[in-house]
Amino acid sequence: MAFWFWFLPPLWLLVVYLVVAVVAVFSVPAMYRLGGFTLADEVEWLENREAAEHLEMLQRLQGLRSELGALGIERGERQAKTLTDILNDYHKVVETRFVGKKHSPMAYLSTARQVQKHAIQNLNDVLAVGHSLQSISRHGFGEQASSPDEHLDKAQDDRRDRYVTMQQEQDARMAGLLNQNQQLFDALTDTAVEVANIESFSSYERIDTLARLVSLSEIASNKGKL
Repeated sequence: MAFWFWFLPPLWLLVVYLVVAVVAVFSVPAMYRLGGFTLADEVEWLENREAAEHLEMLQRLQGLRSELGALGIERGERQAKTLTDILNDYHKVVETRFVGKKHSPMAYLSTARQVQKHAIQNLNDVLAVGHSLQSISRHGFGEQASSPDEHLDKAQDDRRDRYVTMQQEQDARMAGLLNQNQQLFDALTDTAVEVANIESFSSYERIDTLARLVSLSEIASNKGKL
């Protein structure tokens, strides 16, 4: 409008000017994408996010390992250490094979990170279950332990049975979480080995264990929504 007001061009020239302007505006993002710059930006963003998440997850695992050890959950403590090693290995693979390259296997990178996060969440749930078991032991059986010869009436028997049932359910939940984590660890390790040995970026999507990794990630994600 300013151009028309100032120069008062004929209508056909104004139309040509508008067409050229529109083409120029929309050609910039199109050329940016076709030139591969969008993908390069995505890879750079992924690299920066991966580095930040790596440090954050290591710190969280360090705290979980300490807390699990304090509760005497040895299997959970060992899994926290194992997952720490898996995260460090994954970070080294990312730095060695992907950093600085325009084309990276987004499916593997995002899926592996998602599975790792699920494993940490499982350990966090194990910690919560451990605290609940500690509470059950303290409040559910403390009275019985302090006076073993005391005759328990029916109300006390019911109370004890209820706490026993709760303890069994929590034990089963903890075992399930730890078993699921072992499956996630195996899938992450198997896929990492294939990634380390693969020769071309175009072959990442055909990694056999990637399908298993995706499947386990979806299963873990669905369980987390329950």
